[in-house]
Amino acid sequence: MSESAEPFRRVSFDVPGGRMAGIAFGAATPNPDIVFLHATGFNARTYRALLQPLGDSFHVLAIDFRGHGRTELPAKLFGYDSWRPHRDDVIALIERHFTAPVTLAGHSLGGTVGLLVAGKRPDLTAGLALIDPVILPPAAYAYFQMPLGPLLSRWTMPIARVAGKRRPRFADRVEAVAAYKGRGVFAAFTDEMLEDYAVDGFVEDGGGVRLVCTPAYERATFAAQRNDVWGALRKVTDPLVLLRAERESTIPIAAMHRFAAIKPDARIATVEGAGHMLPMERPDRVRSAIESATLMGKAGRRYHDVLE
Repeated sequence: MSESAEPFRRVSFDVPGGRMAGIAFGAATPNPDIVFLHATGFNARTYRALLQPLGDSFHVLAIDFRGHGRTELPAKLFGYDSWRPHRDDVIALIERHFTAPVTLAGHSLGGTVGLLVAGKRPDLTAGLALIDPVILPPAAYAYFQMPLGPLLSRWTMPIARVAGKRRPRFADRVEAVAAYKGRGVFAAFTDEMLEDYAVDGFVEDGGGVRLVCTPAYERATFAAQRNDVWGALRKVTDPLVLLRAERESTIPIAAMHRFAAIKPDARIATVEGAGHMLPMERPDRVRSAIESATLMGKAGRRYHDVLE
């Protein structure tokens, strides 16, 4: 699990409160073509095998959210009830360090944060590729707006409860990889993907290693659903590609139909046979979606113009 001769560049950026870390592929131009945002509990390097081939054609940057990977920003639990801190970190990153709008691509949490960024600051984005983002029906978001809704959900939401019980420490990364192999969400990971995840998912601590994204923070992230996703979607003007998993998707079918009604120009597809770990199960489809959104964003044209 050596970090020598890594097939990417490690980068970091000053933002309010600390530094955001990431990995980059392709030409080191002043402005990335694509900024990729990871799922809850993962990190940028987890997606290295997915993103590396895109570096042949684009400047690709993948970043670590606060509380994840190598980013050095406070990961506070108190008052953490939405994904606005992640949205605002990405906005600050683009405003401070890039020279032109970028295509935002993301998986799960990352896809939703990309949508929230585009809704808040459409001037900073050129295209969106959302890979099974978390998009709930309006009634579900109404629940999270209730007093203590996100806080109570840390213990009542099944996925949050499971996250809170994750084993936080191992003797080393090799033991961690062996423990995860073939289990839960990691069942779709190759050995190479697992090792990539572990390199930045754990940090040396007291003779062993511990999770960077603590179980408590991962649990709170799943429950932090005071997000105005539908309001953001209505403000998006960029070319938009949405891939939905057929199994265990974080977009209920009714929410997908509502999404399509609001954005009839969006390119939407359900990937048959695939689960929520779409980037690991079908990297070919995901790369194609990211490439399509990027090219359409560069062209500044809507879907019907591209398809004619």
